[in-house]
Amino acid sequence: MKLYFAYGSNMWRDQMKNRGLDRRRFGNGILKGYRWIITTRGYANIIKSEGDEVHGVVYRLSEADEIRLDEYEGVHKGSYRKEIVNVEVENLTFRCFVYVDPIIEEGKPKEEYIHRIKKGVEDARLPSDYVERHIRKFIPNV
Repeated sequence: MKLYFAYGSNMWRDQMKNRGLDRRRFGNGILKGYRWIITTRGYANIIKSEGDEVHGVVYRLSEADEIRLDEYEGVHKGSYRKEIVNVEVENLTFRCFVYVDPIIEEGKPKEEYIHRIKKGVEDARLPSDYVERHIRKFIPNV
């Protein structure tokens, strides 16, 4: 089993349920040294940023789960690449893989993506101060 850190629409339980992965939730996590953005491609991304942190959800995935999720995330097309990062879950640190978009320029979210992010933020119960500081800039009325 591998641990996966979701910071975007994969925090939404219904989306993960449709992908057959909703029962794999491990807990909420914090990735330090990164900042949450929406790229010019219109989707969430994380970029290195000392002093910042990204909140999200950690899932425990089998190899088959990971392969399926790679397809959804467009790894084979270059939409995202995978990196290994340290994520804190309940004061313990775990090595997780995360999807990172090679595009780092900030942009506006795709219209269809706004709803999915809002649902993900709601399901993950992210801290309101974090949402206000980082996500609301890109996704109003979260």
